[in-house]
Order: sequence, then structure tokens, then C-alpha cells
Amino acid sequence: MQTSPIAKDLVLLGGGHAHVLLLRMLGMNPIPGLQVTLISPDVLTPYSGMLPGFVSGHYSKADIHIDLVPLCRFSGTRFIQAAAHDIDPILQRVKCGGRANIDYDLLSIDIGISPSVSTVPGASEHAIAVKPINSFLDQWHEFLDRCRNNEVEKIAVVGGGAGGVELCFGIDHRLKAMGLNNLEVNLVVDGDKILSSYDDKARNRVANQLTAKNINLHTDSRVESISVTGTGKKLLHTQAGAGLEVDDVFWVTSAAGQSWLASTDLAMSDRGFLAVEPTLQITNFPNVFAVGDIADVTKYPRPKAGVYAVRQGPPLYRNIKRFLLGQALKPFEPQESFLSLLSTGARYAVASKHGWSAEGKLIWRWKDWIDQKFMSRFSNYPAMKQSVPRGLLADFDDQMHCGGCGSKVSADLLSEVLAELKIDMTGLDDAAIFQVPDNKAMLHSVDALKSFVDDPYVFARIAVNHALSDIYAMLGKPVTALAILTLPYAKPGPSKALLTQLMSGIQMQLNEEGVVLIGGHTSEGAELSIGFAVNGLIDSPSSEVYEQPPPKTAVAFKQGAKPGDVLILTRPIGTGTLFAANMQFKAQGQWIQEAIDKMLVSNRTAANILKSAHACTDVTGFGLAGHLMEMLKGDQLTATIDLDKVPVLAGALTSIHDLGIKSTLHEANQRSVPNVEGNIEHPGFPLLFDPQTAGGLLAAVDESMADEVLAELRRGQYPAAACIGKISAGQGGAAKIVTGKIG
Repeated sequence: MQTSPIAKDLVLLGGGHAHVLLLRMLGMNPIPGLQVTLISPDVLTPYSGMLPGFVSGHYSKADIHIDLVPLCRFSGTRFIQAAAHDIDPILQRVKCGGRANIDYDLLSIDIGISPSVSTVPGASEHAIAVKPINSFLDQWHEFLDRCRNNEVEKIAVVGGGAGGVELCFGIDHRLKAMGLNNLEVNLVVDGDKILSSYDDKARNRVANQLTAKNINLHTDSRVESISVTGTGKKLLHTQAGAGLEVDDVFWVTSAAGQSWLASTDLAMSDRGFLAVEPTLQITNFPNVFAVGDIADVTKYPRPKAGVYAVRQGPPLYRNIKRFLLGQALKPFEPQESFLSLLSTGARYAVASKHGWSAEGKLIWRWKDWIDQKFMSRFSNYPAMKQSVPRGLLADFDDQMHCGGCGSKVSADLLSEVLAELKIDMTGLDDAAIFQVPDNKAMLHSVDALKSFVDDPYVFARIAVNHALSDIYAMLGKPVTALAILTLPYAKPGPSKALLTQLMSGIQMQLNEEGVVLIGGHTSEGAELSIGFAVNGLIDSPSSEVYEQPPPKTAVAFKQGAKPGDVLILTRPIGTGTLFAANMQFKAQGQWIQEAIDKMLVSNRTAANILKSAHACTDVTGFGLAGHLMEMLKGDQLTATIDLDKVPVLAGALTSIHDLGIKSTLHEANQRSVPNVEGNIEHPGFPLLFDPQTAGGLLAAVDESMADEVLAELRRGQYPAAACIGKISAGQGGAAKIVTGKIG
């Protein structure tokens, strides 16, 4: 995470080839004072050069994807999983659905392209487009399932360029490897030959491979429309008037840009892509860069190929750095030709460059070596030394890092953000007044989190859920909250952008919970943190402050469990080890995103379902064992925990065992709960002491009601809710946790 003062915000839109190289370079050579944010709808970004090998069956899905989460962690970049739908280059902000706008000082766009299916009637409905690749992969697995079920006899690949040819070879090889030797493969080309931009030597080598593999080549067969026959077959209508009837169609034709970009004020080329200068800047907005297939360098027109995007990574880094430091940018001239290595399905390939051509297994090994070398840059990231403040940090001085009340965020900046978000704070005094209703008692709680999630909007929502959990754990209703925010040292622009994200997330989640934000405090510090002082209400005969718990009505205390009760846990555990692994760039992005999704689910509904619980608590920093022991020790009860039934987040067991990574609080949690007996060799045993953030509720429920309560939890927002244990009378005069079967 960013801990040095922030001078500028760079937003990267899309996880394309140039951007992943840029991020790695930023990790190796950070630009002091620059906050970087990556926005991508996907956690995994595919490397297109290995797609033919994946289709052929030579690579797994993991082999061809770069995990953006550890890459962003390595480069100190905030990762926001979202899809952009608009850019306002005048106000300098990116608009994403369902969240606050994201402001920038510099923007770089690398969002890729898609085949132009919209111009051919029926193509978007009835053909499988190869791009975007992640969408193609889902359809690819469905296609293979149909093949296994003998639902496919004939297919067509439309597109005679390198992408179409390689896909055709890959499909043919994969199907034959599955034993489907009689399935007919057709390559449909609109011109009189395949690979029109290649020389005759290479083209003839590839044509010979098509013939040897009995792949049917249809030249001069421009597809004008696709329809569906009465038997469900796809019928390709070609310009020549002939029709080709197949079961599935793969579409790999000329590329099209993202349609929504045309509605922005960014300059577009005649071909429908972003128009950029040789410096990779958009022609009409110098603080916006564009790279990869989505960009057209107007001075140097080139075909869409991944090799150009890869080559743009280093000059993009250099020019962004020069722009930030006020230096002259250097133009990038892409090469006119490049080495082409075409896979022909089996571990065999054809090479071509400048009239030279070769083929064979050694050529495929050469291609594989190049691809594997590229992918190796995005695993096992080195530990980097902290950079010495310089460059953009020259405007900062020690006076800006004032402590005490001088560290507050300025009143005008805070007021501006609150006004833009329509958060009304008028009429509030030095302290907020809340009138406690009759027959109610107040619940008071306070909690704070240091930033551990890249996306500040998401982090703010998680922090709200975490703080409110103490109120929900007592089955109370939270009513008011005071926010305590610490922002990293930054100039007013980046501070405002960050504060907008935080306050948007806070307000969104509090509104969802029905809680009123009645004030707060902001300050600057070394790193981002969010805290809340929360008030809630419970039923009570009076509103006095109790030294002892008030007579129980609709409130559950930690203690109160009875022998025979069963223990219900509403959500999986494992956030501590996962985010510790994430800090070391070793957690898979999908693990982290699944954990975040769980943390974004409020405990509000669970608290309502658990109104009949004899005792309840939330599982947070002390871990499952620590919080369970708090439930037991007042009455010296024993709890038997069935480790096989404790729900666990994806990747948590791998992180704590295979990676050997534990949260820094793990050992202290285990020392604090010595009375844990049973099968300590069970894989899930260490997770009993794993500290949780925004964890679920743990409730002691009468066994006769357990099935009904579990069913209601699972029907709602808690599909992983489970009965994990049972309460029994104390043994030996001390509270105890035993691991074992509960039936």
C-alpha cells in the first residue's frame, strides 16, 4: 500500500499486456509520490500468445493467466475490480457502475478489443467470439462438454488471419486428443488465401499442415449472416451464395474497439480505436495514454497483434514518468515486422520473418520458451527496498507532516466532498445528540482497521460491516455512527479523490444498514485507516448504564450458552492467512476477491435470524477459538468443534499449510487459548486461531431449532452457514474446546 506522500494519481484502465509490464516496472522502480490504481473487471488477465496452446490442451487455465492481485500488491498499486462505462477527460474521472467515480491526474487505457460481430447479422447471437478471451474461455468449456456428449459433428472457424488459423489448429488437435477423430473442422476465409499479410513460404507451410490434418479450407467465403435451422444447426450464408451448416461457429475476424469509448470526448481513429501520438498520448488529451489493441498510433498504422502491446510497456513507463516530472516525452516507433511463430495444434509450429520461414517441433519449443519467459515475470516477485523520497515528493516538506490537531484534513476539502456526495452535516454541534427511545438501552462499540484492501471504496464498506458486527452480535440494532478517518499524506487533489471514495463507500453501506452518520474526525497519517464509534439499541426496561448485563429480552450476550446447544457459524473463516499471503504477493487473486465478497455481506440479516440464540458473538481478531472461549468461560462450559464442518475460505488451507503463511496475530491468539484439545494434526486446526476481519456470527442455539435456523441462513446471504459444534457441561472446572465429531 502507498505509505509515502501522494502527489499525483495515475489510473490504469484495463489489465492488458502493456499495463502488466508497466506495473512490474513500477514495482521494480517506483515513482515516489505517485499513487497508482488499476481498474479491471477481471482478477486474472490472459496472455493471448498462449491461448492456442491452451485450446490445444498444452497449457492449463492458470498457465495462461496473470494474477493481477499479487502483481498490484508488488507494485504498490490499488486494485479495483470494476468495469468502466464512461470517461470524462474534462473532469478527469473514470465512471464505473455501482460505485463512486474515480478521479485521476493521469490515465492510461489498455482494455483490449473484440471481434467485429455486430456488423454480421446473427454473429453475435450464434457465434463464439474469441475476444475478450475470458468470455471465450467460459464458452470453450461448454463447447467441450457438448463434444463429449456427442452433440457436435461439424464446426467452423471464421477468420483467415493468424488468430483464426491457430485457433483452427488448436481445436482440431484438442478434439482428436479426446478421441473425436471424425469431427469435421472447417476454416472459412473471406479472401482467396489464408494469412494474407504473410509471405508465400510461410503460407504454403501452414496450408500443407491444414491439408495434412484434413481441415477443410473455404476461400472466397465472406460470411454475410448466420441463421439457425429447424434442427438447431448454425447456417453460414456466404457472399458467394453458398451455405455451410455446422454445429458451432468460432469467430476470429477483424477487431473492433469498445463501443462506449466513441461517446467520450477522447479522439478516435478512422478504424474506431483511440487515436494516439507516437508518445502513446491521446491526440486531444495529453494526460491520457492508450496502448495495446485499443489504440491506433496514427503515424504508424500497424495490425492488431500482441507483440506490439508487449513492446509498448517500457516506453509507456518512461513517458508517464517524464510527463509527471515535466520532461519531454520520447516517441515510440513500432517495428514494421516481427517474428511470427504460429502453432499448428500439436507441439509443432511455423516461424516466419522477412521472407525467412521454418517449421517443426523445435520451432514450437522456441515459441514455448518465449511465452514461458514472459509469464515468469509475473510470479515469485522479489522483495524490493523502499525508495528514497525524490522527484514528485520535492514539493513536500516536514512541516506538512504535522502531528496533533495540525494533521487534520482541511475543512474546505472535507466540506467540498460531503457536499458533492450530498451528505448533510448541517445543524450538527460539537457533539451529536441522540434521544434514546423509552424501554431501550444503548449499545456502544468502537473499532478501527488499517487498510488491507486496495480499493478504498470497498475497504470503507468492509470497515462499516466490521464495526457494526459488535452490535449485531448482541442482536441489537445499530442506529448511529461516528467515522474516524486517517488519510495518507497527500496534496489536496489526491486527498479529495481518496476521501470521495471512502465517504461514498461509508455512506452506501451505512444507508444499506439503516444507520445515520452523525459526524466524525479526519486526519493525515502514514497510512490509510478507518474507524467507527457505533451506537445501537436493545430492548431494556430502562436506559441506564449497566455494570452487569440488563435482564435479557431480545438481546444475546457472549455468555449464556447451555449444555445441549449447538454452535452455528454463519460464514467461512480464513481472512487472516489469506491477506497475510496477499501482502507477500503469494495469494491468488480469486482467493482474495472471494474473501472480499464475503466481507461485504452484512451480519444484519443473520442477527435477525438468530434472535432465538442463547448466546452470540462475532468472530473477528481473536479468531474462532478465542471468541468461542469467551462464550464458554463464564459458565466453565466445554465446546466440541467438528473441524470437518467448519467452513473455510478458498485458498486458506493452501496459504497456511503449503505457503506456510500466518497472520502476525496468529501465534498470540493460540497462546491466549491454551485449553484446546483433540486432533491438532487436522488441516483445519490452525485456522481456529486465524484472526478474522468483518467475520461472521457464532451463535449457541437450542438443538431443536438448529435445522430451521440453518435453513433460513442458507436461503439468505449465508450459503456456507454450518453447525460446527456442540456445548456440554464443563469438565475439570475450566472452559475447554475439544476437536472431535459431533455426528
